[in-house]
Amino acid sequence: MLYWLPRLCVLVLAAVVVGLGFFPQTSEGVAFTLLMILVGLGLLSVTLHIFPPEKH
Repeated sequence: MLYWLPRLCVLVLAAVVVGLGFFPQTSEGVAFTLLMILVGLGLLSVTLHIFPPEKH
């Protein structure tokens, strides 16, 4: 469960941003926001792969 918790939090945060209308209006802004979400999830995955929470 600990492995999926940060990913769920990021997805909830993204849903709140979209739901409250903070999403950018231009296609470039939308692409940049989605790219930052994907990069954040990728970095989180790499970090959890290198430093698994079960071993520390």
